[in-house]
Amino acid sequence: MKKLTLFFAVVAFVTSTSLFAQDAPGTPDKEGCKDYPGISRYKGATIHACSQINYGKFYLGLDEPVGRDFLGHGKFFKKYMEVKGKIYNIQYLLPLETGILSVYENYKNTLTKAGYNILYSENYENTCFYREDYYGGDGGAIVKGVNDFYGNKCDKDYYYVVYSGVRDSLNIYVALFIGQDGDEVIVNQSVIEAVPLELGLVSADNIAQNIELTGHSVFYDIHFATGSAQIEATSDHQMSEIAKYVKQHPDKKFYIVGHTDNVGNFESNMTLSENRAKAVMNELVTKYGVNAEQLKAYGVANLSPVTSNSTDGGKARNRRVEIVEQ
Repeated sequence: MKKLTLFFAVVAFVTSTSLFAQDAPGTPDKEGCKDYPGISRYKGATIHACSQINYGKFYLGLDEPVGRDFLGHGKFFKKYMEVKGKIYNIQYLLPLETGILSVYENYKNTLTKAGYNILYSENYENTCFYREDYYGGDGGAIVKGVNDFYGNKCDKDYYYVVYSGVRDSLNIYVALFIGQDGDEVIVNQSVIEAVPLELGLVSADNIAQNIELTGHSVFYDIHFATGSAQIEATSDHQMSEIAKYVKQHPDKKFYIVGHTDNVGNFESNMTLSENRAKAVMNELVTKYGVNAEQLKAYGVANLSPVTSNSTDGGKARNRRVEIVEQ
């Protein structure tokens, strides 16, 4: 993934608090804080607060906020996705004249050019917004390390955006809050290096979530012998979950797509990837009773990698089977 040259922000919000002089934009960064690797800050930004959690949960809001009763914590979303992994929280401060629209548009342009996809975005005008709304609730934030973050006051505008991408074989999620707090623009950034669900069993519920968000779901728990399209018995659990999902959606049709790494002859890999996709499709029909009319199988060899093939880990992530909604 390209190094981001402008800035990056992620979700973090805080109750209204007056800023002290040492917290104002243009002052030195808080000691011990630095930008997330590969993501440069917006020009002129100062880090007010930061935290790093080696392993934790993060709730990514994916629909408009509703009521203050989400899991008993506070104002969250109609829809959300829970991700687990390493979490980096950073809050940047910028001069008010920077403007939240300028910051939002720069992030959007930079992140999309770097290969990130927008999962959800919203823009509210003249409303109230607090850290607890997205990080926890009235009793305090669920996400650790954001208690020093300032929050948006009432009657202010803000942007909230969730991005997803892949870097160094990791699934990366970025949650951005960009708003006005007093005389400053705040950019609250949370980067989550998620433990990829697709490196193990993907349940029918996870498949549904993946397809709803991205139009496809990835499987690494379907095993073949090297150079073969024969499905091994260790794949049964994953195959049964795929069959369960497809049967739950009889009104939908799907492509089964086989992928390989770049090792070996391309033409041979194209044939192998197609044969493996067909083997998955045939087994779903003959062994698990899936309606054949819902499925078509194709192979694309190494034409669509999710990461570089330069390492063994990258090759492992590129060898996969996907189900894609037609």
